[in-house]
Amino acid sequence: MMMKKLLRFICILVLLTTGLFAQNVDLNALYSEAMKEYEAKNYKKASVNISKILNQKGYEISNGALYNSACIYSLNKETEKAFEVLNHLADKKFYSNLSHISKDSDLENLHSLPEWKNLLEKVKENQRTEPKRKRINIKNALLKAKEILQKDNGKLWGKNLWHENVLFQDFDDTIYSLKKLKDSKTDDSVLYYKTLPKDTLSKTNTVQEFEGEKYATVLATDYYMNDESSTVIHELFHRTHFEILDAKNIKLKADPVEYLDNFDARELLRLEYEALRKSLKFIDEKADKQKIYQAVTDAFLFRKVRQNKYKKFLQAEVEIETVEGLASYTGYALSTYPNKYKRAISGLNGWENSGAYTRSFTYATGPAYGLIFDYLTPNWKKRGLEKVYNFLEIYESSHLKKSLIIKDFEVAKMRNNYVTIHKEETERKALFEKRTKYYTELLVNKPTLQVVLANKEYSMSFDMNGTLILKDFGIVYSGLKGKSLDDNNFGDFEIDASKAKLGVTGILKSKENGKTKYTFPLPVKIEGKKIIGEFYEIKLNEGWEVRKMNAKGDLEIVKIK
Repeated sequence: MMMKKLLRFICILVLLTTGLFAQNVDLNALYSEAMKEYEAKNYKKASVNISKILNQKGYEISNGALYNSACIYSLNKETEKAFEVLNHLADKKFYSNLSHISKDSDLENLHSLPEWKNLLEKVKENQRTEPKRKRINIKNALLKAKEILQKDNGKLWGKNLWHENVLFQDFDDTIYSLKKLKDSKTDDSVLYYKTLPKDTLSKTNTVQEFEGEKYATVLATDYYMNDESSTVIHELFHRTHFEILDAKNIKLKADPVEYLDNFDARELLRLEYEALRKSLKFIDEKADKQKIYQAVTDAFLFRKVRQNKYKKFLQAEVEIETVEGLASYTGYALSTYPNKYKRAISGLNGWENSGAYTRSFTYATGPAYGLIFDYLTPNWKKRGLEKVYNFLEIYESSHLKKSLIIKDFEVAKMRNNYVTIHKEETERKALFEKRTKYYTELLVNKPTLQVVLANKEYSMSFDMNGTLILKDFGIVYSGLKGKSLDDNNFGDFEIDASKAKLGVTGILKSKENGKTKYTFPLPVKIEGKKIIGEFYEIKLNEGWEVRKMNAKGDLEIVKIK
C-alpha cells in the first residue's frame, strides 16, 4: 500500500501541474472525486467517474491515472476493462514495474485469470528492454532540442540557447548527455551515460553545478522527454540567462511572492487568468482586434489594481517573472507544440488549480504574456536578457503609449467570471485559515526541532503546489527534500512523499540573522545520526548533534564544538 500511495501522490501532482486535464477543468474534478471514492472503497462510484474521463480522453492521460483506473476497475470486478487498460499500458506505454504490479493487492481479482500471466510476461519483457529504450528516447529528445535551438540560432533572444551542458537525470542517479562525460558509456558515440553516487545531483529540473561546470538538468520522465522539447529549452534558457546575469553581476531573486496567496490577491490573479485565456483564444481565432484589445486590457487592469495594492512586493514579483516566466515562455515559443495559444491556455487552466500561487503564477503568466506580446508588440524582447521584464510597464510603454487608466473595474470583473471565482476563493479562504491555524500550532506554538544552515551550499526540491505562507514566520513546505552539498551543513532531510499533503505534513523555512532556518515538528525518535519524525527523516552529517534548546522543550541541531 505504501507504493500505491506514492503512485497516487505523483500522479495527482502531474495531472495538476502539467495540464493533462487542463483544457477541461471538469476532468480534474472527476479524477479527484474518483480517487476520493477509491479511498472510501466506493469502487462503483469511482468506476463511473473514471469511465467518464476515459470516454472523453481515451487513453491520452498520464500513465499513473491509467494505472489507477485499472485498479478501480479491478476492485469493482470489471476485469475486462481492467485488462484493457493494463494491456494498453504494457503494449503502448511500456509499463515495466514488475515488482509493483505483481504485488498490488488492488489487482488480486485478476490473478486467477489466464490473461494475468500474459500481462506479467509483457511487463517483464518491458523491464528487460527499458534501459535501452529509455536511452533511445533521451537521445531523440536531446537531438530534437538541439536541432530546434540551432535552427533558431539566437533569433528569439539574440543569443543561441543551445549548449552541450544539458543532462537528463534518472531517479536511479543515471545521467545522460550528448557530451562525452568522464567514465561514461555509449552505445553509438552520440549519447553518453553513467551512474553517479546516490544524490550527487538534486533530482529536479534546474541548473546546477556538475564536475566544475553549470549544467541544465531535466528529469528523465516520459513527460519531460515527450513535451515537444519545452522543458529542455526552458532549462537551457535558464543556463544562458544565469550566465549572462552572472557576467554582469546582476542578481535576480526567484523567491516566492508572499502576498499572492492572500484572498484578494488570488481573486485578482484568477480574474487576470480568465482575461488572459480570452486574449489567447481571440488571437488564435483571429477575432476582431477590439475583442482582443479588450481582453488584454482587462488582464492588465486586474494586474494593475493588484500591484498598486501591494506595491512593496512589485520588485520581487517582476524578478521571479523575469527568471521563471521568460524561461516558460521560451520553452513554449520554441517548442514544436502545434498550437502554442491552446497550450498556453491549457497551462493557465492547470496552474490555476495550484494550491499556492506564490511561485506557480509565473508558469502561467510568462507564456501567456509572451505570446500576447509577440502578437501586439513583436519587438518587446529588444531589451535582451540583462533587464528585468515588467509586463505591465511594457504594455503601457510599448503598446498603449500611456498609463493604463483604472476604470470600469466592476464591469470588467463581471466580464471575467467574477461570481464563480469569488465563491470558490471564499471557500478556499476558510480552508487556508484552517491550515494556517494548524501549522501555527504545529511549527510555532508547540516545541519543535530547529536548525540554521551554516552556508548556502544546499540543494532543495519541493512541490510548489504544496506550500503555504505562514505570515510573520515563513513558508511551510508540505513536500520537501534538502541535500547538503558539503560537510559544513547539518545533513540531508526529506518528507515522506507518500505522506506529503498540504494541511497534514510541513516544514517551516524562515530567516534568522540573514541565514536560512528550518523548523521541524519534534522527532519521534533519534537513532544515532538518524532523526525520525512522524512524516520526515533527517540524516546528520558527522560533527552535528541534537541538543535541548530551551525550557519550552525546543530542540536544535548544532555543530559539535
